Amino acid sequence: MKYPNSRYGNPQVMTHYAQGIPLKQLAHRLRRSEWTVSDWLNGIRKVPFWVPELLRLQAIEQDHIRYQMGIQPLRKKFGVAQDTGHIFDAPTDLST
Repeated sequence: MKYPNSRYGNPQVMTHYAQGIPLKQLAHRLRRSEWTVSDWLNGIRKVPFWVPELLRLQAIEQDHIRYQMGIQPLRKKFGVAQDTGHIFDAPTDLST
């Protein structure tokens, strides 16, 4: 972890790993109150060093469990379009 002060974690990393997790569930995972976690996310209080590290490790563990179970990662709904190789030509006969 490269951050200027080793007592505090990078709040952007915490925000990255906390995306999509409801506040109540995130507070339960971190074993802290919803107020405390909300203050960390809003930048009111500094994030302890262990919070982004714990969220990162939990994400890695979830990915590894899915890999062991043979579950493919979910595709993102938005992102770079993939080329499927289908080419559709314009119809040549317009009389019908």
